[in-house]
Amino acid sequence: MAIDSYWMGAVLVVASVLLSVGGLLLVRSKISYDQFHDAHEVSGYLLSIVGTMYAVLLGLVVVDAMGKFQDARNNVQAEANGLADVFMLSDKYPPERSKQIKELCAHYVQRVVDVEWPMMDDGGIDMEARRTAIKLIRTVQDFEPVTQAQQAIYQVAVQQACQVWDCRRARTNQAQFGVPPEEWLVLFIGGMITIIFTYIFGVKNIRLQSAMTAMCAILISLNMLLVLWFGYPFSGDRKVHPDALKVDQLIFENQLGHRAAPSGAPDDSSGSIPGRI
Repeated sequence: MAIDSYWMGAVLVVASVLLSVGGLLLVRSKISYDQFHDAHEVSGYLLSIVGTMYAVLLGLVVVDAMGKFQDARNNVQAEANGLADVFMLSDKYPPERSKQIKELCAHYVQRVVDVEWPMMDDGGIDMEARRTAIKLIRTVQDFEPVTQAQQAIYQVAVQQACQVWDCRRARTNQAQFGVPPEEWLVLFIGGMITIIFTYIFGVKNIRLQSAMTAMCAILISLNMLLVLWFGYPFSGDRKVHPDALKVDQLIFENQLGHRAAPSGAPDDSSGSIPGRI
C-alpha cells in the first residue's frame, strides 16, 4: 500500500500519537513531577517560541504543497486544451498531413492516459508518449502554409503544439520530484522537538497531559499528511486525474472512428523511465 494513501495516512497518525504518548509515559517514569514543576516558567516561554517557529514553517510548507497540487491540475488542463486545439486546427492542413497530426494526437493521449498515468505513481515516464509528442511538434511545424487560411492557422497550431510539450515536461517533472528530502528532515526534527517540549510540564494528572500531547501529535501529523498528499500530485489516493485528457481521448476516437496507432509512431521498446523521488 502506498504511503500517501488514506489508510496509510490513518496508520501514520495513530502511530505518531502512540509514540508521542509512549515517550511521555517513559519520561514521566524516569523524572519526578517536582523536577518538571521547577522548569515550568522557562519551558513555557521556550515552548511558545519553538511552537510558533514550527507552526510558521509547517504552514508555509503546507501552502506550498497545495499550490503545487493546484498548479499540476491546471497544467493537465492546459495540456489537454492544447492537444485538442492542435487536433481541430489540423483541419486546415492538407488532408494527408491533417490525418497524420490527428492520429499522432490520438496516439499520444492514449499512451498518456492508459500507460503513463499509472506509471507516474512511481515517478515513471512513458518514452513512447514522449517520442510521439516530439513527432507531433515536428509534424505541425514541418509545413509551409500556402493559402491564407493555412497561414492564419499555422502559427496558432505551432503555439498549441509547443504548449502541449511544455505542459508535458512540467507534468513529468512534478511526478518525478515532490517534496525535497531536506524539507521532510526539517519537518520531522521540528515536530519531534515540539512534542518533546510537551513532556517538560509537570501536570499531576498524567492522563490530562497525555491527552494534550496526543492532540499536539495529531495536529502535527495531520499537517504532514497534507504535505504528503498534495506535495506529490500524481501519486496516492489524493492525486490529479487525467479527466481532461480522457475527454480528448473520447473526442479523438469519435472523430477518427478508432484508437489510432499512427504510421511512423515510435515503437514501444522499453516504454518507461522509472524513478520515484
